[in-house]
Amino acid sequence: MKRSHAFDPAHIDVLESEDRKIWQNPIEILGAVELQLEWVAADLGCGSGYFTVPLSLKVRKVYAIDVQKEMLNFLEDKMKRLKIENIELLLSDSDEIPLEDECVDFLMSINTLHEFGDRKTMISEMKRVMKKDGRLLIVDFKKEETEFGPPVGIRISKEQAISLFEGKSFALSKSSDTPYHYLLVFIKA
Repeated sequence: MKRSHAFDPAHIDVLESEDRKIWQNPIEILGAVELQLEWVAADLGCGSGYFTVPLSLKVRKVYAIDVQKEMLNFLEDKMKRLKIENIELLLSDSDEIPLEDECVDFLMSINTLHEFGDRKTMISEMKRVMKKDGRLLIVDFKKEETEFGPPVGIRISKEQAISLFEGKSFALSKSSDTPYHYLLVFIKA
């Protein structure tokens, strides 16, 4: 995947910090979608697996997808420690999601929308891999100054994010804000 701004794996401890639960609690965020135990899910830009692991407890299977091998290696070690067996790690190296057509019920992209080099292609790919009536969760940094996060200049505003997806076979079903992020849930039409 061509990226405009990729998170440096050398700072993986930031992704795993206990403080992160205060400003980005995975249980609360995943609660925005009524997840089903029989679902197959994908975490696009899974990073250290901060959201992947709690998601794996709520669905049948999770594809953990990232463009950085270091992130997948870290997650693999975490999976072994926690004895998690329903996560499949997938390395992606282009503007393609390495999955079959219409194979996931739920796809999430947390703090990665601003990283996609070719957003139009990635949205098309999301649409391709999701089942009809599938759920899409987008969470990203608000386009305003914060004490952490990517540079404001590369952030995608909530309004921009909605316009990227709405009308492209996705219908917005939920929208909310946290102090640092916006949360959008779409349904694939």
